Amino acid sequence: MAKLTINERANGFSHALVFDYVDLQTSGFLSTIGAANQRAVGSQGPGDIIKDAALIQIVDPAGATDLTIDFGTTSADPDEYLDNGDVDAATELLYNTGDAFIGTDSGAQTTSNVVNGVANNTTSAKPLIMEFNGTVASLTAGKWVLAWNQLNGYALANTYGAGGL
Repeated sequence: MAKLTINERANGFSHALVFDYVDLQTSGFLSTIGAANQRAVGSQGPGDIIKDAALIQIVDPAGATDLTIDFGTTSADPDEYLDNGDVDAATELLYNTGDAFIGTDSGAQTTSNVVNGVANNTTSAKPLIMEFNGTVASLTAGKWVLAWNQLNGYALANTYGAGGL
């Protein structure tokens, strides 16, 4: 008989990175991967699905008013899951604002075609990259959690074998 399991943490996200303004100012925390101010935070393996992505603000930033965040897999502009999130204006969280989550209708973003998950349908892993832009050296406060739900389709297939579910 099938058994239901919960493969997420109790808080609802499978992966999280907690960081604060001191981390952002620490040499090497942000580096250049494909563009400036980036950090590799994980990997989206073949068959993996990203269901949700969020930046949760724990402590409001102070000292800079030009902060933005991108999160995705393209090193030149990692904006598939969070795109140009205005960190200063966020009161608590930014959620699924990326290009891959919000569909387009004649080139314009609309909320009527929101995607329910983004699969890596390639045979190679894709890096998960956070890009945090702005005058981070001027920050005197700020703490955030970058969180996402990642499903591992191949692990499930391997668990049940080649015969399928």
